[in-house]
Amino acid sequence: MDWDLESYFTEFGNPTFLAFKQELNDSLADLNRQIKALLEDSTVALKNWERFLLDYEHVMGNYSHLSSYISCLTAADSGNDAYLKEESAFADIRAEVAKLSDKIIRGMGGLSKSDFSSLVGRDRLANAAYKLEEFREQALRRMPSELEDLTADLGINGISAWSRLYFTTMGNIKFRYDDPEKGDCEVPMAQLNSLLSSPDRERRKAALKGSSRTLEEHQYLYAGALNALSGTRHTLNARRGIDNFLDPSLFQARIKHNTLHALMSAIEDRVSFAREVFEFRNDCMGITDPGWVDLRAPMPFFEGNGPDWHSGISLISTAFHSVYPALGTFFDELLEKRWIDYSPRENKRPGGFCTGSLLTRESRIFMTYKETLNDILTLAHEAGHAWHSRLLKDTRVLSSGYPMTLAETASTFAERIFTEGVLRNEAVDPAIKLLVLDAEIEHMLAFLLDLPIRFRFEEEVYTRRQEGSLSPSDLCQLMKETQRGMFGESMVEGGEDPWFWASKMHFYIDEVQFYNYPYTFGYLLSTGFMDQFRQEGQNALNAYERFLALSGSQGCEEVVSTTLGEDIEDPNFWGRMIDGLQRPFTQYQELLQQFKA
Repeated sequence: MDWDLESYFTEFGNPTFLAFKQELNDSLADLNRQIKALLEDSTVALKNWERFLLDYEHVMGNYSHLSSYISCLTAADSGNDAYLKEESAFADIRAEVAKLSDKIIRGMGGLSKSDFSSLVGRDRLANAAYKLEEFREQALRRMPSELEDLTADLGINGISAWSRLYFTTMGNIKFRYDDPEKGDCEVPMAQLNSLLSSPDRERRKAALKGSSRTLEEHQYLYAGALNALSGTRHTLNARRGIDNFLDPSLFQARIKHNTLHALMSAIEDRVSFAREVFEFRNDCMGITDPGWVDLRAPMPFFEGNGPDWHSGISLISTAFHSVYPALGTFFDELLEKRWIDYSPRENKRPGGFCTGSLLTRESRIFMTYKETLNDILTLAHEAGHAWHSRLLKDTRVLSSGYPMTLAETASTFAERIFTEGVLRNEAVDPAIKLLVLDAEIEHMLAFLLDLPIRFRFEEEVYTRRQEGSLSPSDLCQLMKETQRGMFGESMVEGGEDPWFWASKMHFYIDEVQFYNYPYTFGYLLSTGFMDQFRQEGQNALNAYERFLALSGSQGCEEVVSTTLGEDIEDPNFWGRMIDGLQRPFTQYQELLQQFKA
């Protein structure tokens, strides 16, 4: 592994690690005993609830520490049996935390309005009010306590097991493809995304064809997992009195139905713009039969690979420093402290993420760097997540949890800062600027075409799953239809990727569903902050940092109104953000013309 994990534990499985895990289990058992007594006595003093919640915060800090450490180990080496066993065992701890959370939710819901108001008004809990109010709201949609406990226990070998099965197999399977330069190649599935970002179209097509063969061989496993995940959620929603399967996702995202509707309406009303961008890039590359395989393709301006690791991190650091110095200094710290795992390796899980510990308040970034501009943007993206966590470093645990919608605003804003820094730097070769801007255009297509497709596909899966299971062929057909609906005539018939439902890990996360629209939400919201930055400079960055600091203690509508002064329930806001993307598109066209000249 590239990263240094010693601030978690100096060695996996050593006495300190074992003692920490035992203490966490003991603390959870103690908290369960405490809250049982609190729930059984309706006359309990509010100071007892306060003491319990403070203890709970401490334990959740330790829980996040262990959870983050295990996720780092299993992602970096999914072939290590000891790590996988620990990941499986940790599911028991997650179940205990889920049962404890259920009791807290019931406790907050059971307090009278006046008692609850007095509790959140106590000095030591005053800035934890938003999370406690969320607990109280959740109390309206719960099964009887014994059923919630049973759900948590069964989840270990049920919904969580299906998710683990997917991620474990995807971290270990390989696929063969016929590389135009190297011939027959066998690579881990984790490298598919990088191959699909290759400037060589024949390589992209070969990689997609080879990966599809392997995914088809495992089709019943992945269809079974997707049906199990969605079916379990439908069952639980029905038991909890949740009529709309989007409600749990919206609650997690901390947005209203109106906001999601406004976002999707604006995207679909302006889909012609995204299609225009897609068609323009394909025309420039001489592609007459554009397909899904071309969605994330960079322009083939140069032969060979993109920047190596050291050149790539230097490009990011310089760009950050020139536009947002505080972010640049923090990025340098990530590198100096070795908080990033980046090397391509066998048994490494696909994708990228940023995780962190609420105990040490440190972050770790996981990715696979394959010397493409897309990899550089991924690193800048994950650094944005880490910076978000850094700005919440002194925030209490109960106010440190922020929704994915706001998390993805932070990550995509970091990407925007990177691009802005490269374009402003006169010392950077115009060809590199074009490559970076091309990657930005590619991301524009991802957020306005790819992510909406994932959302509409998953929405339709959940709709149809209410009537019964979907077969692999059903899922392939649905994926093709959804891609066709968004791309229209900008994609040729047969250019779809019917197996995308199997390769995209976001559909299989057990703790979060609809892991898609928050990306587009964050991307377009970061556009608003970038526009503000161009007008106001440092003042805008101050407002942005306030936005990040409030992200754990306000809903999205409120925090955006407070810091950006916008109404995100209005489709016109999102429409203006999309219309504003004409600026980088025009800049891209002009720079491309100069480059050709």
